[in-house]
Amino acid sequence: MELLELEEVHAGYGPTQVLHGVSMKMAEGEIISLLGANGAGKTTTLRAICGGVRWDGAIKLSGRSLHRMSTEDIVRSGLAHVPEGRGILTDLTVEENLRLGEHLRRDRDQVRKDYVRVFEYFPVLRERRRLSASTLSGGEQQMLALARALLMRPRLMLLDEPSLGLAPLVVRAIFEIIRDINRADGVGVLLVEQNARLALELSTHSYVLEVGRVAVAGLSSELKGNDSVRRSYLGY
Repeated sequence: MELLELEEVHAGYGPTQVLHGVSMKMAEGEIISLLGANGAGKTTTLRAICGGVRWDGAIKLSGRSLHRMSTEDIVRSGLAHVPEGRGILTDLTVEENLRLGEHLRRDRDQVRKDYVRVFEYFPVLRERRRLSASTLSGGEQQMLALARALLMRPRLMLLDEPSLGLAPLVVRAIFEIIRDINRADGVGVLLVEQNARLALELSTHSYVLEVGRVAVAGLSSELKGNDSVRRSYLGY
């Protein structure tokens, strides 16, 4: 059974159609990158999966249809979404932001263990947990967003532009943590990323969107070495 399946998904905002029959799938514990130019439909695809935009077609998480499910129920099914811009609440402390990640959970003993694990990945958050999230740097805010998502205990994480606005060294560090989380915890990752080179290095398979349709799909290692694909769709 696939972890995530999209079949002929159409989605949009009001009368504007953005996705025109997107189909894709990913296995348990896999990292998939979703690439393409601005406006290609990458963010809309993530929003459709988590119930943030109207859609038609079929979307399944671990074989279960997400049709007509609320976002809260989708989250309960094992999905965590880290949106573009991180989505943290800067008027709350670091600790209060983290609590938002575990508020739907009732397994308190496991939650305590997960905090230990999160602080191993992101020790700076332990040091600054009493401080306002507004005092964190951009990279630290991205770490907070990832940590909060991990505390949801997801089977699938949707990451929208985690490198946006960050220095290259910080981006490399965050991508290594994403790789570690995937390997250690078996969390599947669907990654939307403008830095195509890094995304292809991190992922096993990739889908390239062009004006709301899948233009190219395949092994990331093969797309990375395909000159015509790189020039036409990936911009490097």
